[in-house]
Amino acid sequence: MKTIQESSREVPLLCEEMDVIVIGGGAAGIGAAISAARNGAKTIIIERFGFFGGSQTAAFDDSFAWVDDRIQGGIVQEIMDDIIAAGMNHKNSPGQVRDHWANEFGSIFFDGEYYKYLVDNLMEKAGVKVVFHALAADAIVDGDSLKGVIIESLEGRQAVLGKTIIDCTGIAHIAWKSGASVTGENGYPDNRFGPFEGMHMGLGYGFFVRNIDYHKFREFAQANPEQWDYWVKGKELFTKARAEGKLYSPRNSCLLTEYEDGRAWIINPYYKLEKGQHPWQVEVVSHAEKDMRKQAWSCWELLKDNVPGFENSRIEQTPSCALLRDGHRIVGEYTLKEEDMYGARTFEDSVSICNMPPDLFFPDGSHHFKFNVTPYDIPYRCLLSKDFDNLLAAGGTSSLDFITWGAIRYCTPSLTTGQAAGAAAAIAVKDGVSPKDVDVRKVQRQLNNQGMLTTNKQVPPEVVAEYARRAEEWGDGFKISE
Repeated sequence: MKTIQESSREVPLLCEEMDVIVIGGGAAGIGAAISAARNGAKTIIIERFGFFGGSQTAAFDDSFAWVDDRIQGGIVQEIMDDIIAAGMNHKNSPGQVRDHWANEFGSIFFDGEYYKYLVDNLMEKAGVKVVFHALAADAIVDGDSLKGVIIESLEGRQAVLGKTIIDCTGIAHIAWKSGASVTGENGYPDNRFGPFEGMHMGLGYGFFVRNIDYHKFREFAQANPEQWDYWVKGKELFTKARAEGKLYSPRNSCLLTEYEDGRAWIINPYYKLEKGQHPWQVEVVSHAEKDMRKQAWSCWELLKDNVPGFENSRIEQTPSCALLRDGHRIVGEYTLKEEDMYGARTFEDSVSICNMPPDLFFPDGSHHFKFNVTPYDIPYRCLLSKDFDNLLAAGGTSSLDFITWGAIRYCTPSLTTGQAAGAAAAIAVKDGVSPKDVDVRKVQRQLNNQGMLTTNKQVPPEVVAEYARRAEEWGDGFKISE
């Protein structure tokens, strides 16, 4: 790669030194920033878009999945309660898989615009300093500590200094740029993944369609239930259209949820990352965005021309970014492993519980998911970079093997680990120690006092037994052959 020499320059400070700098305003960043500020830390959050939510709002992944108020609690339950009280959860069609999830697994699908507004208010009430439209481009390194980050915005380069940095980017961007040890550089890490070893999961893409005739479509769906009355829809139509060259898409179906107000949420576009391509490469992502937008229009045209109720529909909105999946993860003081998850291992330094199994996609568009875990612990050491004494991570940025990453990347565990990281950072500031030296028992007590469970030992035995029965029904753990 050719390079040029950039001249050295003075970089102005954006603001006074902060206690906690949170990078990324997705679910993990939301939990981290609100938690740090509520626990007394002077907190700033840096977000590249003009709103919070990350994949939930920018990529239309408008949900919290597998929330169980007997297991998580804390800020995620507070947000869920607010959305439901405001009537801003989606009202879905009878028989939809989304309804089944809501009833059986505690998932909630919500109005993304209300969610942006809600999080704005939560940040303001907590006293978080919010900086939108800024990309955290680099870290300021001083020995085994980070002094802050360099951001890029329309104002140019600016510096933000702070005592603790929490990487909530989903792909450990700041950890990577700082020189901290990271994994995920080459995608799937071992030969269990066969031809996919050394590759990344492809990029996803959801979009909204408006002006469907809801009742006409529902009548058609109920008359053709195997093809159109579940969440995965249109297998025969999509397969035939692809074979005839009438559909520009790698997938033989779509995920579609229709609403009584005449809108539909659709996922069909998918972009395969070839071996050697990475989701942090700007040219790769740029091409993917254009390709998936083309796929979205092709998908809509197929529905419009062939499915009753879609005759007068229009594409209402495509997302601000693709649904990003695996990238970098920090190497922490401990890496949570597949056997920890399936063995429901308990850790003395656990600060969050997860009830989510791995949800993995592969470059050929195949998918692996089984609801076959019981609640398992996420130790505090998974949130601590092994290289820097004041670098924390949360959500999919945490120290995880690839299988556990497939679960903890979800929004619910992302927010709970974010809440734990934020509380730990604030306690470290109060006690005048680094996050590595913080008394984890103080963190656990503080989280418990704020309504969050921190270890599966706190989950009632009857709840664990319920999950165990479900896990037995769904079968064994992850197997690539499936």
